[in-house]
Parts: sequence; structure tokens; C-alpha cells
Amino acid sequence: MSKKVIIAVNNMIFTSKIMSVLERMEAEGIKAIRAEDIFEKAQELQPNLIIIDLNLNGIEAPQLINKLRSYTATQRIPIVCYSPQIMKDQMKAAQLAGATEVLPNSKMTNRMNAILGKYVQN
Repeated sequence: MSKKVIIAVNNMIFTSKIMSVLERMEAEGIKAIRAEDIFEKAQELQPNLIIIDLNLNGIEAPQLINKLRSYTATQRIPIVCYSPQIMKDQMKAAQLAGATEVLPNSKMTNRMNAILGKYVQN
């Protein structure tokens, strides 16, 4: 499995769904829920994608995204973030920081196969 996705998601059901889709795509999902771990794994593994739950406790997603975008080794890694639609400021901050896509939870759930396929199966 040379294709890798860093999954920064605290919800176990959502994580399981992502892992199932990745398994069918013959890709590996790597969990990381601390900003430092996400950054270090991104540098080390050069994943095809990073998925970030903007409500993940203990991380400031815009700062993490800025950091990922400021290093040559990680600046081109696609970052997909999701959040409840009511958190418009949070979503806008992630987009301004350089997230590739920022989606409401419902779109991420409904279009998960297409979203993962877009980045993992290229």
C-alpha cells in the first residue's frame, strides 16, 4: 500500500467509514489527532491526502494548515477539512489558511467515496 491518508478525526464511526473506503482503494489510513503528530507524519510519509475534522479537540486547524503550507515537503499535500455547516467562520479560516477543500459534515459524509477517490486514486 503505497497510497497513504492521514486521518485527523476523533469520531470513531467516521474514522471507520474512511478506513473502509481506503481499504477498498488499497490505501492506508494513518490516524493522528495531535497537531504535532499530523505535521511530523505528513513530513515523514508524504501522504496523498490529509483529512482534518475542524472540531478536533486540541488543534488549531488554521495554524496547522499554515505550517503544512509553509514547508516544501508538505506544501503540496491536499488537505480536506470538514465541519458542521453552522461553523462558517471556522470553515473560512481553514480555507484562507490553504486547505484544498473545506466541506460541511453532510457533504463529506455523502460524497466520501468521490472525495477520497479524487485524491487517492490519481
